[in-house]
Amino acid sequence: SFVMVKGAALLLPAEEPLAAEPPLAAPPGQAPGRQEQHLQLMMQLLRPQDAIRLAVRLESARPRRVRYLLVVRPEEAGAEGQTALLGVDFAHEGAARCTLGMVLPLWSDTQVFLDGDG
Repeated sequence: SFVMVKGAALLLPAEEPLAAEPPLAAPPGQAPGRQEQHLQLMMQLLRPQDAIRLAVRLESARPRRVRYLLVVRPEEAGAEGQTALLGVDFAHEGAARCTLGMVLPLWSDTQVFLDGDG
């Protein structure tokens, strides 16, 4: 589950569905949006124990390239200090795969400043 607002996505903790409620399905013929597809592809880059805490779509210097900045942390207990920033690139809006362009581990004394187009 996630929330998207103007190019940013925040993943929510998983909840067990209620037994009386059937799972919601997309109407027939309605494909998931590009951001949902991008999130699914980006999650395939991660290890099984990792989770995306925040995903933000960045402006790119190249007109067709799509870029995201991810905040990633393992879901296991005691992993709060193992957060990393990942830069993910898609060659174009409809790309079926993505590449990892940057990995920046965040230590307790790390300060990150983003300027310009990210």
